Amino acid sequence: MKKVISIIAIAASLLTLAACSSSSNGPEAAAKKSFSALQKGDYDAYAASFNLPESDQKLLAGLTEEKVAEELQEKGGIKKYTITESEIEEENATVTVHVIYEDGTEEDEKLTFVKIGDEWLQELNK
Repeated sequence: MKKVISIIAIAASLLTLAACSSSSNGPEAAAKKSFSALQKGDYDAYAASFNLPESDQKLLAGLTEEKVAEELQEKGGIKKYTITESEIEEENATVTVHVIYEDGTEEDEKLTFVKIGDEWLQELNK
């Protein structure tokens, strides 16, 4: 999944990304919301958790559905996920999510967030 997310990050960064959007009351809650959307196959909600203009969020939703959904399907989907680590430094945060897939494979995903106003939004890892 890391390879696919990296592909999405590269594609999105080629579009010259900026700021904007939605989410929660802390980076851990924002990470849970993001993974919950992935788990449900709600790629629009997943993309809305990123610090991107709305037009780029729509592109990201499409790319995620096209690339990540295929990999998730191969693994049977996300069985469960847990937050294993969270570091906050002022307006930036890193959250590590341990993901267990239905096929039994496991991996850690390291997500970065930025606080915009009262919201924590995911940054694309480059």
